[in-house]
Amino acid sequence: MARGAWHCLLCCGVFLWAAYGIVPEPQNLRVHSDMLESILQWDPPNFHKENVTYRVQHRKDYDNTFTDLCNRTEVTECNVSRIQIYGSSFLRVRTEFQNNTSNWVCITFTPLTDTKISPPDIQVEASQPSVLSVQLTDPYFIHNGARYSIKVFYSTVAYRIHIWKKDYSDKQGRKLNTSFTFETISGLEPETTYCLKAQAYIEEFNKSGEWSEPFCVRTSNASYAGINPVLLILILPLVLILFSCCCFMIFRIYRRIKYVFFPSYSLPQHFKEFLNKPSYSSQFLTSQIQGEDYTYEKIIILSEELKNGGKESEEQLNNAKQQLKISQEETYNLKTIQTI
Repeated sequence: MARGAWHCLLCCGVFLWAAYGIVPEPQNLRVHSDMLESILQWDPPNFHKENVTYRVQHRKDYDNTFTDLCNRTEVTECNVSRIQIYGSSFLRVRTEFQNNTSNWVCITFTPLTDTKISPPDIQVEASQPSVLSVQLTDPYFIHNGARYSIKVFYSTVAYRIHIWKKDYSDKQGRKLNTSFTFETISGLEPETTYCLKAQAYIEEFNKSGEWSEPFCVRTSNASYAGINPVLLILILPLVLILFSCCCFMIFRIYRRIKYVFFPSYSLPQHFKEFLNKPSYSSQFLTSQIQGEDYTYEKIIILSEELKNGGKESEEQLNNAKQQLKISQEETYNLKTIQTI
């Protein structure tokens, strides 16, 4: 840091102008950098003139050539996010009024060590009794319009997780260090509300990120545990497949039963042709309406005893012959009436 300050003072001393003291220099230079989104800011000088502008330049620590970042700007800030991320850069600002300029004011900026690290996104679930599952999401940078994970620029990223009971001081809780984005916290009290927060930690620079907002969740009891979402994702497709197969098998069985016990009937072709002819169909219908009269004759059956019996049997035989004769006369009369 002392070497960087020495270079900064040297570069400012080289570019002093003859008109020293005519235009005062900017005051209180500072860089506000959040996830490599960096803004150089300063306070305006005590100079009661209008149309005052500023020029901002930068160079790398291994280069002697300065490059303009903001030229003739009227605001007291300049976006310096496009400078190289790795290594240190020297930034300088001066005041310009008409043809007069102030001295350069310099500051050293190292993006990877000076930028603020945002907290990770945190999700907590009470998946098992007295156990909390913590899922962290890496913070990300947006540099030159592209999005990068924090692990692209830092090789050793770890996380600190702080957990404590709600309504208690967070100093009474537990702290865990992990290099993974998923962590299981066990040994908690059932049916108790816990709060958690997390931060990223860059081991190579001994640099801590900002803490996330506390996230509170209640643990489950021993008799009830929530459904594991991973297990649910695996089971749900299997249930849908089994349900579809069962529906298909039921439909096939239904068609078989219907075919065996309830077959579909169809008239033979010659019946259809017969019914399609008007003459045949009318005759068929007429015969069904009028009907047909059938004649019959009475039959009398005599046993052997009557034929070979005595006087009583002879009388029964004569009676049967008389009935047969009457029946024949009735049949004749009926035919005569039908003929008329």
